[in-house]
Amino acid sequence: MKTAFLFTILTFACAARADETIHVTGDAEIKVAPDQVIISLGVEVHSKVLAEARRENDKRVRAVRAAGAHLGVEEKDIQTDFIQLGMEYENDGVTPRYYYTRKSIVLTLRDVARMEEVIAAAVDAGATHIHGVEFETTKLREHRDRARALAVQAAAEKARDMAAAAGLKVIGGPVSISSASYGSRSWYGNGWNIPRGMMAQNVFMEANSGPAPAAATIALGRISVTAAVSMQFRIQ
Repeated sequence: MKTAFLFTILTFACAARADETIHVTGDAEIKVAPDQVIISLGVEVHSKVLAEARRENDKRVRAVRAAGAHLGVEEKDIQTDFIQLGMEYENDGVTPRYYYTRKSIVLTLRDVARMEEVIAAAVDAGATHIHGVEFETTKLREHRDRARALAVQAAAEKARDMAAAAGLKVIGGPVSISSASYGSRSWYGNGWNIPRGMMAQNVFMEANSGPAPAAATIALGRISVTAAVSMQFRIQ
């Protein structure tokens, strides 16, 4: 009876030890060249007469759209994003100073090499603000899959290293795995006091984006595509 009791205790102890686990996270980042640019432009007009402000704003917006179309931006890639009418008052808060009209135009440019040319043409046509420029990749799914695979690899290596440092070892594959987050895009600028969020960056892996054209003064750079995973392993 006593022997059976000791055997039961040992069995529970072994089971408890087999259930010991380690929880780790893995992060990965890859850098890729953008193949699409989202340009957000603004047209703002002031006038003592509201109708005049509206007419001038509409005239400039049409000119900006025409400039984009002339440089290869398709009609389906041109969108009005923001419209506002208002009045600015003198310091007394009562006397009207002028009316203002604001419109934002978003251009999706698929020939990224023409970004600077398109922006310059839009400004010449009447755009008064450059709210922001977002660099994107149309192969985001492909790059995210790659980043996720690298994050899984990083998590597995971390689990083995941490276990070894503690005098233990990982047994078998993961017992659980989940995706924590993804990130992508690179941008600059913001429009009419509306801030944009920033993206955290973790483990770094580079992909060559190629040099910028010699005549360009705006470098396209590279987009960070990130992934993070959470994994659990058995250890002994």
